[in-house]
Amino acid sequence: MKTPTRALIVEDIDTWVYTLDRAARRAGASEVVSCASLRAARDALRAARFDVAILDVGLDPDDDQNSDGIRVLEAIREVDGGGTRCILVTGWVGGDLLDLQSYAQQKFGVDWAFMKEKYDARSVIGKLTELLEQAPARRLGHTTPMASLAASKETYLFERQLQDALSPSGGVDTLYSLVSRLASAVIPLLASKPTAPMEQGADGVSVGLYWSRTLSAAVAVGLAPAAGWPGDDTAVPATLRDLLPDGITPDLLETVRERNVQGCLWEIPGLDRDSFPG
Repeated sequence: MKTPTRALIVEDIDTWVYTLDRAARRAGASEVVSCASLRAARDALRAARFDVAILDVGLDPDDDQNSDGIRVLEAIREVDGGGTRCILVTGWVGGDLLDLQSYAQQKFGVDWAFMKEKYDARSVIGKLTELLEQAPARRLGHTTPMASLAASKETYLFERQLQDALSPSGGVDTLYSLVSRLASAVIPLLASKPTAPMEQGADGVSVGLYWSRTLSAAVAVGLAPAAGWPGDDTAVPATLRDLLPDGITPDLLETVRERNVQGCLWEIPGLDRDSFPG
């Protein structure tokens, strides 16, 4: 499954939203989300992971300190652990862009900045292309699929739980290989039960419900001994059905087998972000 690349634009002037949206799409972003305020940006960050953010630091024309733009940077770093590449945009003439960029770089790790009156489409598209091409490796550099599945549970305890439930040939290496193949394209994940992210049901399948900030959608992960998987590869195990409200049908995204262990990944339409903590 190909991981989508997503860009966030925080800008309150429609003509600039259009210009920056076009630049992001030409650079290869598969989805672009635009926000005109700090509050809207916070809502967007809560639901999804962004590979790159283009931020107007002067959202409020009466704000000489550009505090809204800086607060957007703060919000990004609160939720992404440094994974989102950030570009500052300003038409602000009430201060020094270099001073602002230096402050933002030191505190938040800003990648680039430009002034609107010096906008050059080729340069901006080139920089966005560069940052988006680095996105897959950068995501994996900030977390691992196993750590993301483990949520608030200590990773070594989570590994032990899975080993006891699955008895993988090859031990923990088999688990890491399977989980990486299954979940790399959907991390980072927010577990519905952070301290007990996956539980084994009577059918032998260990299942967890998560919010994928990469897909901006709810997903389920199921792991079981391959020989004991209930039904064929496309069957929805009873453990997962029991976790879901009536009327919700999972959509199978991926099936992976590693030695004697099978894993499945489903998207869960009908569960929204508010169904998950955080």
